[in-house]
Amino acid sequence: MGKVRQNLLLGGGEASIPSGNAGHMNMSRANVVTATADLASGNSRAEWLVGRHAHPARRAKVRIIEGEGAKRLGREEKWELLSPFLTQHGREGISYATLQAGMEYFIGEAGYIAYTSVQHPLFARQAKRIAFSDPICAPEDLPTLLRSFLARDGRAAFCVISEECAEVLRPMGFKVNCIGYEPQLPIQSYNTQGNWKELDLIKRARNEARREGITIREENGESLTFQEQELKALSAKWVSSKKINDREIWLYARRPIFGHEEDVRKFVAYDPEGRIAGFVFYDPMYRDGKVFGYSANIVRCDERRYGRLATAVHMVAAEKFKAEGKECLNLLLAPFANLEDGNFNDDWGAKLFFKLSARFGNQLYNFKGLSFHKSKYRGVVRPLYYASNSFLPSADIYLAFASAGLADGCLATFGKFLRGMLPAGRNGKAHPGRATSSAGEHRLPGLGQGLSAS
Repeated sequence: MGKVRQNLLLGGGEASIPSGNAGHMNMSRANVVTATADLASGNSRAEWLVGRHAHPARRAKVRIIEGEGAKRLGREEKWELLSPFLTQHGREGISYATLQAGMEYFIGEAGYIAYTSVQHPLFARQAKRIAFSDPICAPEDLPTLLRSFLARDGRAAFCVISEECAEVLRPMGFKVNCIGYEPQLPIQSYNTQGNWKELDLIKRARNEARREGITIREENGESLTFQEQELKALSAKWVSSKKINDREIWLYARRPIFGHEEDVRKFVAYDPEGRIAGFVFYDPMYRDGKVFGYSANIVRCDERRYGRLATAVHMVAAEKFKAEGKECLNLLLAPFANLEDGNFNDDWGAKLFFKLSARFGNQLYNFKGLSFHKSKYRGVVRPLYYASNSFLPSADIYLAFASAGLADGCLATFGKFLRGMLPAGRNGKAHPGRATSSAGEHRLPGLGQGLSAS
């Protein structure tokens, strides 16, 4: 690897890896496996793999957990390892989701990056790391942690990241594009009862819950273990009604755990007979060791019977969070909506891919319905971004889809796009990727799995 590429990754003069030997830049797979095995067994040898080539005054300890080692890492062990960073700097809506089973980790002294390694015969013959959120670290440590991560292997992409993270990645050779937005509800001032003018979605949801005799209450993790079979049955029924109905997608919305999870709030809705009609699990958002808000990461309801139940649960939860002094309820990504609102749209091909996904991708996933629904909450709009240093960033977008379980393969995915073009052509030209609202509120069954169908 040439000096120009090294300087790009390492930030000019902060040379922590000797030039002239690409083998130092891309550590051997054997070393990575050794690191994984050492870490899993508690051996501290895993700490020095990247930092061992650094100047003694700058040597940093790095842990890498990949492959089988990542799969073996249990929930309690993972919490012990990552929570010191997460509870200080896990400020993003999907920060807590970095604890998901199956994630791989690059852990430095200042924080960590969660990712998955993806290979593809056409788009990634060598493994590419797809990070699905901001690094978990202090804002001032972002450049150092990212440089260290990229110094090991520059083949990487970052999905659903903040503007702050995007600004750091652009000078490192990444093209950045807006991928959509997340609506954030300011809990202390938000109207949780709704009205018939701008918040008719809220008003109708509260009325439906009252009319149908729905009871919504918070449950602790231990109590849910006694209801696990009923919760799993509802979850399976919910998945079966979606466009992707043969598997659970993950990464951008994590799979539910029907038990205790540190600081996760779990609300369950019951029908008049006491049967479970839906549940929503809220992941904590941290700042300086304290929870300042929650994100609605897992949302599953019997939408055929109660089309607005999830909204009613959100409002009950928001009222409880308000009484505790919390600041924000994050409804997570509205994919491919309001792309023009982002400050960065560097790659024309990626922008076109997102627009086509919004317009024609509903055979793959109900992007349009999910984005429209989230626009009805009238929350504070915060753009989110995607970053790639690939010659073709749109290829990395496909890899991100595939790693999350959203894509079945190139040909199958392309076929679904083609099928989506047929009804779109018959129905006229809807504006692609723009969240809209109307005077009336629509029931939106089948909002799509994952990304928080809030």
